[in-house]
Amino acid sequence: MTLHLLLARADEREPILEEPLPLESVLLAPPPAYLPIPTHLHDIAGDPDSLGAQRWALIVPEGEQGRRIEAILKPLCELRAREQGAPVEICRVPAGMDRAQAIEFRDRVLHSPARSRREHARYVLLAGGLEALSLELQEVLVGDGACFVGRLAFEQEADYEAYVSKVLAREQSLPKPRKARALYLSSGDGTAAVRNGQRNIVTPAAQQCRSEHQQGYLRAKDILEEELAEGSVERLLELAAQDEPTLLFTLSHGVGAPTGGWRSVDMQRQRQGNLCLGHGGELEPSVVRRHPFIPGGVWFYFACFGAGTPTCSVYEKWMERLVRFREMPSRYLKSVHDSRPKDGRPFVAALPQAALANADGPLAVIAHLDLAWSYAYRDVLTERYHAHRLEAVLSSLMNGHRVGPAVHVLIQFAGRADARLRWQYQEQAVKDSETGKPLPEELVKQAYLWMERHDIASYVLLGDPAVRLVVPD
Repeated sequence: MTLHLLLARADEREPILEEPLPLESVLLAPPPAYLPIPTHLHDIAGDPDSLGAQRWALIVPEGEQGRRIEAILKPLCELRAREQGAPVEICRVPAGMDRAQAIEFRDRVLHSPARSRREHARYVLLAGGLEALSLELQEVLVGDGACFVGRLAFEQEADYEAYVSKVLAREQSLPKPRKARALYLSSGDGTAAVRNGQRNIVTPAAQQCRSEHQQGYLRAKDILEEELAEGSVERLLELAAQDEPTLLFTLSHGVGAPTGGWRSVDMQRQRQGNLCLGHGGELEPSVVRRHPFIPGGVWFYFACFGAGTPTCSVYEKWMERLVRFREMPSRYLKSVHDSRPKDGRPFVAALPQAALANADGPLAVIAHLDLAWSYAYRDVLTERYHAHRLEAVLSSLMNGHRVGPAVHVLIQFAGRADARLRWQYQEQAVKDSETGKPLPEELVKQAYLWMERHDIASYVLLGDPAVRLVVPD
């Protein structure tokens, strides 16, 4: 097995990694910064879909911008207050929180011991960009395991209003759908990364959903699978235009920096993370904004930088080691460096922003806020493909669970990998003290678990975590 990176150059639309990395290269991965990710809700007895039991809160930045966003989101807050039978908690926080500040906010404000745990909000909507509401804040709330976290981050304030109007229309005015269709699409760009993904993750996940449907465990109107022809933006738009609840899963390269880097900040922010369809083109935000695209649905977008771009990728230290030990050409690392934010500011990708702001667009987008690797296809240690992880999330959505708990199913796998990784490091520390030298197979397990843990942890939810694809019976 080899490692492919799902990132393509913006000019040539060719993969940045011309040759895949050997799987053994993960052995040079540095120790991770652990996050406490429990594999269960704190309130195990509570219905995870009940806002009355779990509560919903809004977090906005301090200052004038936060006050404007809060005013725009007032109708959404009123809707959630009616659903939970209690006022919505609104928290105003300073910009750029570091991890320690985020933990203090969570423990002293959001989940203060001075209040009953019944009043602690587990559905949390962050409304603001990655600079105003830091990624560290989001990671702490997700990592605590008690919160279902979603984020709205638009460049234009009018887009917040458009999103709120869409959610209210879907939840209050339109007929309540009981079944949705599942649409599995992959880019037919001919690259090994996407071909392997089609064979090992997309098709098995679709087949598993069909099996669950036939056995009566999954409610679905249709389950469709298609490999898009190279450059077939029109076919993608055609499939995504139907005005019925749709769960869309796409697998493709994400657009990264062109050769020589981005010429401007605006160009990077408009194109980085766009869905690449090979030499024939890419799915652009302007197209998604003006065409029906998964109306009222949920989009699971698998590609590099699909949700956005952090200041620095968690994988860069590992790649720097690969270059230092001559396990990887330096030009690969340069290509990743060229995709860093040109102005040093992390950002949410323009493509999901456009989709969420579209009145005929999805209610939520699930995607990577970092690089996406083909390691996500298969567990090397157990020889098992990861289609079951994808199916678990998608089935949860198809059966009417809110999107926050559905994504939490995915986060549980990160918690398991994190726990196994901790155990491996502890075991190594004991054996090092006894023999002075770790066993090779233990180092291999640590490296693979490191990759697995970071891949899953980089998924984020864009949109209100309380929305549903369909309403359960």
